[in-house]
Amino acid sequence: MDKKLKESEILEFLKEDLKAATPLHNEAVGKVKEWRKQYKGEPYGNEQDGKSKIVSRDIRRADEWQHAAIKDPFVSGPDIVSMSPVTFEDKPLAEQNEVVLNYQFTRQFNRYKFITDVAKLYNQDGTIIVKTSWEYEDKVEKVKIPVTEVNPFTGEIVVVGEKLIDDITVIVNKPSAQVCRLEDIYVDPTCLGDLDKAQFVIHEYETDLSTLRKAKKYKNLEKVAKKLSQGISDTSFDPNDDTGFVFRDVARKKVVVREYWGNFDVDNDGVAEPVVFSWVEDTIIQARENPLPDKKIPFILVGNGVEPFGIYGEGYAELIGDNQKLSTSIKRGVIDNMANSNNGQVGIPIDAFPDRLNRKRFLNGQRFEFRGNKGNFYQGSYNQLPSSVFHMLDLINNDSESLSGSKSFAGGITGTGLGSTATSARGALDAASVRQLDIIRNISENLIKKLIRKWMAYNSEFLSPEEVTRITNKPFVPYKDLDVEGAIDVHIEVSTAEDMSSKASQIAYVFQTAAQFVDEGVRNMAIAEFFRLNRLPDLAEAIKNYEPTPDPVQQKIKELELLKLEAEIRERNSRTSENEVDKRVKETAAQLNIAKTQSLKSDADLKDLEFTDRASGIQFEERMLEKDHDRDSAILKQGPSLANSLGL
Repeated sequence: MDKKLKESEILEFLKEDLKAATPLHNEAVGKVKEWRKQYKGEPYGNEQDGKSKIVSRDIRRADEWQHAAIKDPFVSGPDIVSMSPVTFEDKPLAEQNEVVLNYQFTRQFNRYKFITDVAKLYNQDGTIIVKTSWEYEDKVEKVKIPVTEVNPFTGEIVVVGEKLIDDITVIVNKPSAQVCRLEDIYVDPTCLGDLDKAQFVIHEYETDLSTLRKAKKYKNLEKVAKKLSQGISDTSFDPNDDTGFVFRDVARKKVVVREYWGNFDVDNDGVAEPVVFSWVEDTIIQARENPLPDKKIPFILVGNGVEPFGIYGEGYAELIGDNQKLSTSIKRGVIDNMANSNNGQVGIPIDAFPDRLNRKRFLNGQRFEFRGNKGNFYQGSYNQLPSSVFHMLDLINNDSESLSGSKSFAGGITGTGLGSTATSARGALDAASVRQLDIIRNISENLIKKLIRKWMAYNSEFLSPEEVTRITNKPFVPYKDLDVEGAIDVHIEVSTAEDMSSKASQIAYVFQTAAQFVDEGVRNMAIAEFFRLNRLPDLAEAIKNYEPTPDPVQQKIKELELLKLEAEIRERNSRTSENEVDKRVKETAAQLNIAKTQSLKSDADLKDLEFTDRASGIQFEERMLEKDHDRDSAILKQGPSLANSLGL
């Protein structure tokens, strides 16, 4: 195994990565600077003295008309995150994360400024870069605690003194996000437009030694301070700072820090590990493993109309910049035409006034007398503009609106190009809504959801169970092993007031039609969900845990009704038993009758048989045989001698 790299060797590799990313970075920054000039309406450089220098702000107008529609879904409601479990066992975790993340995004985070910056940069620069982080700040104070001992004779605990200990009070412990300037971010040019596949991202920012020392995570700051005191360090970082002001003390002097987030083979073993490095010129002030739970680059990049495999998006100036130039040229011509006209000038005939006094009165706007009729006076006015001027401006405006998808105040998008019908006009308006919805969906899917995922991963590592319980007012639900990387089995949606209202309306409709067939417990669960969707968590929790106090009278009525039902059941059971006995008696009587019938039938058969035997002589023969048999038996009983004498 090769030996570990030295800091000087590491710094050399880092600077090479920075150099490799610079060409693509400079190209993107050059385009953005040009787009910003057009967005702000700065002069094009071809202006002439004595002529109009106005610049039409078509790009700014199209952008401003979309700001409110883009921001509204993210700032209008008290909550922004809606989470639903993938499976039933994930429901408690989804509910916990929904409450915590909504609390952090809407109450611990300046979401209005964040979303405003995102909306402006989306159309102005075409690219949004957000850096996620975790903010932590605590305060250490000395507190006195009693020192106790156990009395060996009585066994009691007694206070014998006091001692000072360090008590740590957490002031700030929350996730954060920062919108970065495009000029400050260098992206791996080989990532093919997917920041998750980037091997590094370098963030360049300006700070001072005092801030670095307070962070308590940087080293070699004395070397940086020494260079600052000698005036060696370069502090001319911000190109927009034209004040020329520089702090004289070392603690507040500005320094340029370059922060490297990515994968780097520090151990020189052929495997790159997630790391973070920071350096000031030739001094590394931070070198450690990536401290984030997901071990990923903490940057999110969203582009407007990004080309396939591209990294950076396009600003509105790229779409309608040429139309703005055309509008500018036409408007300048119109203004020059009007400026060169004789509007407001009045021609006076030489002999119009009888004397100088009336002429002076006319010039001063007072009552005057004159000769002739009023038609003799010449009234100057603006030159008549041809209708083709306004027609051309309308064409340019309509083309700009179709490209940007924005609806202006004066007229807006029409369906004339699709036909002068209500259907065509509705199609044009629907197209504008779809374009705005696509922008909102892009920001939601590629920025807000990714931001929430990262915050979720950070919470699983840095937020204590006690803080979660304090925010949710419910028992802490432990995270799973994969949750550290943000891989929680929940579905995230950007919540809007319309979405919540729609879900609440669906619940209300179901129970309007089927409330009488639903169990009371299920009905309470649905009502609690209805109140939760309407941002009334206190009522939702009260309904969910509501147990009505029983009315004594109603309770007694129910008991009596129960006793009545039991008595009726016993009575019915008794009747059933009696019926069973009656059934058995009847069955026995029927069987007895059957036996009697069979006995009578047998007697009749015997009598018939006797009559037949008597009539046929069979009975007489049987009697004779019986007598002979009886005689023989008697002789045998008397002995064999008698039998021999009789010859038997």
